Amino acid sequence: MKKRAVAVMLALITLFSVTGLRMAELVSEPRQAANSFSSMTVDLATLRGTVYDCNMQPLTNGGTSLYAAAKPSGYALGQLKGKVMPDVFDSLTERMAEGKCVAVRIDSHVAENDDIKEISVPERYSDSLACHIIGYLDGEGRGVSGIEKAYNSLLGEKLSRVTVRFESNARGRALMGSEIRVEGNGIPKNGVVLTIDKDIQKIAETALDASGCVRGAAVVIDIESGGIRACVSRPAFDQNNISASLNDENSPLINRALLPFSVGSVFKPVVAAAATEKGIENFQYCCTGSVTLNGVTFNCHKKDGHGLLDMRGAIADSCNTYFIALANKTGGSNIVSTAEKFGFGREIILADGIKSDSGVLPAADELDSKAAVANLSFGQGSLTATPVQLCAAFAAIARGGIYCKPCLTEGEVDAEGNFTRRKDYGERIQIISSHTAQVLCECLKAVVTEGSGRRVQNDYVTAAGKTATAQTGKTENGEEIYNAWFAGWFPANEPKYAVAVLIEDGGEGAVSCAPVFREIAVNTALNAAE
Repeated sequence: MKKRAVAVMLALITLFSVTGLRMAELVSEPRQAANSFSSMTVDLATLRGTVYDCNMQPLTNGGTSLYAAAKPSGYALGQLKGKVMPDVFDSLTERMAEGKCVAVRIDSHVAENDDIKEISVPERYSDSLACHIIGYLDGEGRGVSGIEKAYNSLLGEKLSRVTVRFESNARGRALMGSEIRVEGNGIPKNGVVLTIDKDIQKIAETALDASGCVRGAAVVIDIESGGIRACVSRPAFDQNNISASLNDENSPLINRALLPFSVGSVFKPVVAAAATEKGIENFQYCCTGSVTLNGVTFNCHKKDGHGLLDMRGAIADSCNTYFIALANKTGGSNIVSTAEKFGFGREIILADGIKSDSGVLPAADELDSKAAVANLSFGQGSLTATPVQLCAAFAAIARGGIYCKPCLTEGEVDAEGNFTRRKDYGERIQIISSHTAQVLCECLKAVVTEGSGRRVQNDYVTAAGKTATAQTGKTENGEEIYNAWFAGWFPANEPKYAVAVLIEDGGEGAVSCAPVFREIAVNTALNAAE
């Protein structure tokens, strides 16, 4: 009943004050004219500049809602019956009995005549696609978060209105037989162009939702340019009903793609990179299932051990004890300096006013024992990173060791829809040698073909990447909560897209995240082939 009351109230607000008009303004006092006739107007929508994807597909102002503008007549009232809520219909009846015109949102089409006109009104948000990136508006039409806030001045620079006008007499009553006129100057073309690809965004959102993810994120980066093609956070929220999300315990308004989390074994390629750069490429180690350092025992996920492993086998099977030994041989300071080059511990400015958190990268002097280095070796301890950071790091490996700061905006467009300022992508920096990158590529391909990432395999596109099951230090019902990850790229040998998938409390990344990565890779590849 409470939800219905709220819905009725919102509908009445639409009926009496359609886009912010006070109730008394719906039927305004007629302006004085020689013939004592005037008109009354209602603004149905105020439109801001458009947010576009990288292919100039609109991400806002792309959908429509149905409205009906009606003069007081039995025919018009009959057409509205069943197309609005009963409580709203009762209010319509009362207003028409007073000789007043109405404009109201309707659920389905009406049969038009001189007394009732159907109007398609552009909607700012027709779905929740990329809602965390686009953001939302306050009651005054100002941007509160995301691109709406970051580009509030640009998007609010040239406003357009959709207005319905009724002819009335000096007492404000509708003139029967007069025309109902709809006025407006169209959807503003000026706005901002994002690197987001609408189709890939849909694919990523669908894949994450299909997994049953309650809290998580997915990021897709174009390897050639560094542009973010998809950025998903779950849960999503309704941009037209923000109040419904304010008290949600899962915090749907935050963008998890830009927040730091414990990363676990997706950090192992960074350790391998540091070792290879130092010349420790052919290191072998015999995993017995556990190792004790400084009085602390570290276990491998395979309790009876993996036996003798080289780097390829250790990454493919995600062996903790191998990486503990490799990290201590490489040295904590070398690992930290390599991680810094990959973007760990550093915030990323994605667009004006939008950034990915820095996360936490322990300082070299904090790694004052073999046990501390061991924790870092498989991505535990104080280390945290965002899904955007992880995706950018794996893109750098796939790019041959070249790091390119990820970006969210392509540029701005003018009132005619032409680019007025195109954004330059970030500097491309060789952070590891091409040889080291190739070593890592072969290891990460093995994760998918013969290791923990087998669930990524499919008949359409090859891939490379790394699974992770990261301890969070949190418990629920006596059980420890793990964050699940899969980060990698596809196709394996001719990389086009890097992907990072995070599911909070997702258990094993090989089980929960690898299938999400597979769905993103397969459907993106199929979509490109069409």
